[in-house]
Amino acid sequence: MALVANPASRSGAAAEAPVLRAFAAAGIHPTVERTAAAGDGVRAARDLAAAHDVLFVLGGDGTVMEAATGLAEAGSNAAIGILPGGTGNQLARALSIPLSPARAVGRLLAGAPRTIDAALLNGGRRVGIGAGLGLDAAMIAGAQGRLKRVLGAGSYLVSATAAAWRPTRFAVRAEVDGRVIERECAVAMALNLGSMFNGLLEGAPGTSLVDGRLDLVLLDARHLVDFLNFSVTEAFLRRRRVDARWTYASGSRITIETSDASVRAQVDGDLIAARRLDLQVLPGALRLLVPRGGRII
Repeated sequence: MALVANPASRSGAAAEAPVLRAFAAAGIHPTVERTAAAGDGVRAARDLAAAHDVLFVLGGDGTVMEAATGLAEAGSNAAIGILPGGTGNQLARALSIPLSPARAVGRLLAGAPRTIDAALLNGGRRVGIGAGLGLDAAMIAGAQGRLKRVLGAGSYLVSATAAAWRPTRFAVRAEVDGRVIERECAVAMALNLGSMFNGLLEGAPGTSLVDGRLDLVLLDARHLVDFLNFSVTEAFLRRRRVDARWTYASGSRITIETSDASVRAQVDGDLIAARRLDLQVLPGALRLLVPRGGRII
């Protein structure tokens, strides 16, 4: 059994000692690899794959999916146990994993592997939550440093509000299983996990980690009121209605791209340098430990 730990994640450094004590209490002394830079999770998981059938990851969603990418590159079927040390921890929430990393150790050791869908981004990286262009990436960029350390997931609300106050609109070309959609928007997302914060917010209708599809969301927010309309009416209350400000579609392959070099991009909460995001669903490709009796959103 091995542990990949990201000390740079929001609570990764502080949680490592309690996590190791929790493993020791269960009679387990895992091999530990620590990340220091973007991409280290891929390398660490790839190096550990041959000797371990379970890989615990202490970090955020981005680190978890780096590890998943490394295991896939090594051809490994090892299960990943998520010890949530990030800010949003959306994958852990979706799998009913306790948000206390030390508590999660015992629950996952007593749990069992389950499979969920993943996506393949631009032919390489595995994706758990999704990728996007525009306001969602601006939100992540704004929720950094002291704001993120102090407010945690609340930093995303502050940052999103600031970004939506004067949203930047851009032309986007989206393709869903061959169907082309071209329009202006403030955010373009291709989602594998559309339900956030334990299902409190649903970004696209009827999304699931086990439905074998991806979901496209295009939101043309011209000001904060548009963003609030979508967030409250659509995502929170789920009062779905036809509205020219947003577009939904679903399929097995989604591509979103823009020619605007100023538009930022993100994948699983990590900022990336890209203007074209090509995602293909991989049904049941991600093998994760889930607590006994835990539900999957």
